Amino acid sequence: MRVPTKFLFDTRQDAIVKNQANVFDLQKRISSGLQIIRPSDNPSQYSLARTIQVRISKISRDLADSSQVSGILQAKEEALSKLSDILAKAKLNAERGIDANSTEELLSLASSVDELFMAAVEIANTSINGRYLFGGTKVVPNSRFFRKPYEDREIIKQENWVAQKGVDPSQTFGNIFNIKEGKFKLEVYDDTGNTVLSKEIKYFDSDRISDLANRINSEGLGLVLASVSPDGKLQLLSSTPGFKFSVMEDSMGIFADFGGDGIPEYHGNDESFSVEIKNEMVEIGTPGKEIFGDPSKGINGILPTLKNLSDILKQKKEGNLQELLRSAVIDIEKAYEMLNSLRAKVGENISFTQKSQDFLEFVKVQNTITKSQIEEIDMASASVDLTLRESVLQASMIVAVRAFEMTLLRFL
Repeated sequence: MRVPTKFLFDTRQDAIVKNQANVFDLQKRISSGLQIIRPSDNPSQYSLARTIQVRISKISRDLADSSQVSGILQAKEEALSKLSDILAKAKLNAERGIDANSTEELLSLASSVDELFMAAVEIANTSINGRYLFGGTKVVPNSRFFRKPYEDREIIKQENWVAQKGVDPSQTFGNIFNIKEGKFKLEVYDDTGNTVLSKEIKYFDSDRISDLANRINSEGLGLVLASVSPDGKLQLLSSTPGFKFSVMEDSMGIFADFGGDGIPEYHGNDESFSVEIKNEMVEIGTPGKEIFGDPSKGINGILPTLKNLSDILKQKKEGNLQELLRSAVIDIEKAYEMLNSLRAKVGENISFTQKSQDFLEFVKVQNTITKSQIEEIDMASASVDLTLRESVLQASMIVAVRAFEMTLLRFL
C-alpha cells in the first residue's frame, strides 16, 4: 500500500507543532516559576493551593491583630507601672505627713500629692492607635464634642470659683473655641443641700466672656454672682453664705478649657473592649472606673484615694490628722493590691499574645511551604526537561527536512 506524501507531511508537521507547544509551555512555567498557572493545569492541586492561600490570609489577619493587641497591652502595662510608682510616692507622702510638725510641711506634701493626682489623670486618658486604654469601648474621634475618659468639665458644689485659664476679653467664643452654640446647667443648693435653682443657660459663637458673666448673673437670679478679671478669667461666687452652686452638662466643654474645678469625672463606658486571637478573646480596653474610680461621684479608685489624701494634708477633713493619714495609707495599699492584680492579668494577656504570634508565624511558614511545593516548579528538573524537549523538537525538524528533501528524481 502506497502512503501519500501529504499524510507524511501532515504527520511531521503535527509532531513539530506539538513539540514546539511543549517547549513554549515549559518556558512559560520556568519564567513564572509556577507549575500550576491555570486551574486546568491540575484542578485538584489548584483547588488545594487556593484553600491553603485562604488559610494563609486568615493567619496573616490574626498576626496583624495580635501585633496590634501586643502593642496596646504593652502600652497598658507601662501605664499601670507608672501608676504603681505614683501610689508608692503617695504612700511615702502620707507617711511623712504622719510625722509632719508644721502646716507648711503638710501643704508642701499636699502640693506633691496634687501633682501625682494630675499625673494619674493623664495616665487615665492614655490613648494608642486611636483607642483609649481606660475608656471602655469608646475610641478617640477628631471632634470637639467627644469627652476624654477623665475630663474636668464641671464645677461641683462650690461656694466660689475662679477659672484657672483666662481668655481674651475682646474675642468671641467662635474665634476662641471654634463653636456655634453650647449650653450648661447651673444649679444652686441651700445650706442643707436642697436644690433651690436649676437653670439651663446657653452661650453662642458671638458671645464674649463678659456676655457669659452677664447671662449667669441674669439667669442665676442673683444667687450666683459672675465677674471677669482684667486677664479674662471668669469668677463665680455664691451670694448667700452656706449656699453652693454647680455648673454641669456643659455641651461644648468651655468650662473644661477654663480649667474646671480640679475634679475630673469619668466619661467612658463600662464595656470592656476585646479582640479575638486564635479563638481566644483578649481584653485590651478596660473601663476606667474599675481602676481610677470617679472622683466627681465618690466612686472609689486611685483618683479618689489621691484626692482624699490631698484633702487630709490640706486639713479639709475632720478628725485626728494622724489617724486620717494612717487610714489613707491603708487605702493606698488596697489600691496598690488591686493594681498589681490587674498588672498580672495584663501580663498574662501579653504572654498569651506573644505565644500566639509565635505559633501563628510557625503555621504560616508551614502553609507557605506546602503551597510552594504545590504551585512552584522544580527549576533544576524543569531545566533538564526543557533541554530534552528542545532536543526532541530539533530532532523532529531534522527528520521532517530529510523526509521531505526534494530531489530531481522524486520530482520527476
